[in-house]
Order: sequence, then structure tokens, then C-alpha cells
Amino acid sequence: MKLYQAELLVALPDELGEGACWWPERNSWCWVDILGHKIYLRDVAGRQQAFDAGTYVSTLVPVAGRNELLVGLKEGVAFFSPEHGVGPLITVLHGEQQLRCNDGKCDPAGRLWIGTMQMPATEGTGTLYCITGKQAPVVKLRGVTISNGLVWRENKMYYNDTHTGTVQEFSYDEQTGEIVFTRIAVKVPKELGWPDGMAIDADGMLWVAQWGGSGVYCWHPDTGALLAKVEVPAPHVSSCAFGGANGNEMLITTAREHMTAAEVAKYPLSGSVFHVHLPVKGMPVRYFKY
Repeated sequence: MKLYQAELLVALPDELGEGACWWPERNSWCWVDILGHKIYLRDVAGRQQAFDAGTYVSTLVPVAGRNELLVGLKEGVAFFSPEHGVGPLITVLHGEQQLRCNDGKCDPAGRLWIGTMQMPATEGTGTLYCITGKQAPVVKLRGVTISNGLVWRENKMYYNDTHTGTVQEFSYDEQTGEIVFTRIAVKVPKELGWPDGMAIDADGMLWVAQWGGSGVYCWHPDTGALLAKVEVPAPHVSSCAFGGANGNEMLITTAREHMTAAEVAKYPLSGSVFHVHLPVKGMPVRYFKY
């Protein structure tokens, strides 16, 4: 197994860092603190901005042709830009007080896939939705617990419901957006944590942020073999994204949610954001088509 060491990019006390994203038009890394209601942007020159979303904020994806991000909020999704802040909801996913949106990504056709989860997480109470342009959301999976990482590779989709400790593989039809469960691609040993956010490289390998695993782990989706690890000096690693000028850099978010004072003292960089250069490139950024 190859080992890489993540370097500190920004020291932050984020309660629940998430939503790692590369925004090509702004040459900027983006991420959120879900529980702190914050959206962060940091350009390649190191200029950083923080914005108050006014509510839980979990997912960030660029929007085709609009120079904006689509953001997942508590009940649905809205557009965001540094110039205008967070706009009104364009789609409502639910109206339940105890639920919020969690991780989301765009597929190759420009649809947004985004999941919900209960607070606190309760088994089987979450849903995975798909949003196509201006159409109403479509339910894709019910009965999930902590809906997390999503990536696509040719005619397959890979998905993390963190509670299961596995990466699930689905057949995927780009034209229709239909998915059918096919198999468990990766079983994450409990001593390596739980699968959270996920990215995919140009060779089709899965890079999984592992909550409780102190790193981002690279898995082969066909064999389930562990190929590499990016070591992070924080136990709860929550999301990762490829980006940068050449596509071979990775942004990694972490959290300090549920950690005791003693644990934070042991891992004081928990909640911070990390960065690493890798010998592989990620897949191109997927945009939401509205």
C-alpha cells in the first residue's frame, strides 16, 4: 500500500467540515462546515472567504454557465455566489424538522444526486434523490442512514451509505439516470473507519474519506483491494475532492463532531482542511445543468 501525507492547508475548528469541491472558473477550493452554517472559498493565491449560509449547508457543485455553485441546505438546494450569497430554494426535498441534506454530487449528465439524513442519524430514515434541471426531485433510494459519497465510472455508480461500512456498486444509465444495485464493491474493515465522502481518479480508482480512519483510502472498485492511503492528522475525515490546475491535487475536510475535549487535545487539527499532491489526476469536475 502506498502512503501519502496530507499537509495542513487551513487550521480551523470546524465542527463538521464537508463538501470538498474544486471550482475551476474561480481557481478556488470550496468546502463547508455543516453545523457551523459556513461556506468557505480559498483561491490558489491563498485568499480565503467565509460566508454564513444561515442554515445547515452540506453540498457544493459548480453550475454550468452561471458562475455559481449549487448548495445543499437543510431542506433543499439553492444557488450561491460570493457576490450575492445564498439565494432562495429552487427545489425543496423535504419539510421535516429532524432531517437535513447531506452529501451530493453531479453525474456525467449534469444531474444532482443528493441524500438526506436524520439528526441524530437513525437507521433507514434517509433518502437519496436525483434532480434533473428544473424538474421535481426523483427518489432513487429509500431506507438509507447516512447518505454520503457518490462517483460514476462509465456505466457504474458507486455510493456510500456510511452506516453499512461498504461502497455499493450500481449499474447506471447515463441517458435515463436509472440505477440498479449490483454488488458490494468495497468492504471497509472497522479498524479503518467508516466510508464518508468519495472521489474518483482518471484510472477509475475510488478515494474514500474514512470517518474514524485518519485518512483518505484508495480502493480498487473491481477487486476491493486497498491500494493507497493519504494520512491525515485527524481521525474524522469527511470529504475529499480532486482539483487544482493539473487536476492532481486533493482537498480533504475533517471534523471534530462527537469528539471529547481529551480527543481534541490529542488531535488539535481536527476540523481543519488539508491538501496533498498525488501522482494521479481526478476525473473532470461535473457541473449541474440547470
